[in-house]
Amino acid sequence: MKIIALSCTQKRLPSLTDALLEAAISGVVREVGDARIERIRLIDHRIAMCEGEDTCLDPEVGRCTLDDDFAQVVDLAEGAQAMLLAMPVYAGNVPAVLKIFQERLKSFMNAGQRPFGNLLVGTIVHSRTMLTEPALGSLFPWYLRLRNRNVASACVTQGEHQDLTRTAAVDLCVAVGRQLGMTLDVSRSPAHARTALPVVQSPVRPRCGDPAASSSSGG
Repeated sequence: MKIIALSCTQKRLPSLTDALLEAAISGVVREVGDARIERIRLIDHRIAMCEGEDTCLDPEVGRCTLDDDFAQVVDLAEGAQAMLLAMPVYAGNVPAVLKIFQERLKSFMNAGQRPFGNLLVGTIVHSRTMLTEPALGSLFPWYLRLRNRNVASACVTQGEHQDLTRTAAVDLCVAVGRQLGMTLDVSRSPAHARTALPVVQSPVRPRCGDPAASSSSGG
């Protein structure tokens, strides 16, 4: 089973984004024994900005005519059934390298099979301070256009932590990968063979107005 691991960092060297993505990969591999991971770091490829001429939408052209690495990146996703996407938040939204890639994928708008589409997705968003949730939300219109289904997400803020890889953020990312893996595996295994996650029930508490609640409050 082929799974894309899409790193949307804008750092050339290994980054926090890559570390969190690797944690998620370990989770999905734990659940899907035959997982074949296709790692893609967008920043390592030469992908030019869309020029907005819409030539690619002409049926007689049918592809983007810019000469760069875009087509090779699209080919890397061929045959994938799922995707783990990890991205940092630099200015309250998706990083520029991902936004450029999103716009270039518009060239397949009229295609029957859309690259990076029809996938189950697990998403990881991290930032130094805040705004991870709005950035995550901005991904969903793109997922919808590609007919992707996000099954798990993690938003992580660095805050006072010097190194997020030494915090529970790693466990959250592993959980995203595991959830994606279990969702992928659900159609390939009988129900009794699937991993059962424990259900935690909170203790029963008296409701406001109940005699027990009134007496315990000390009046």
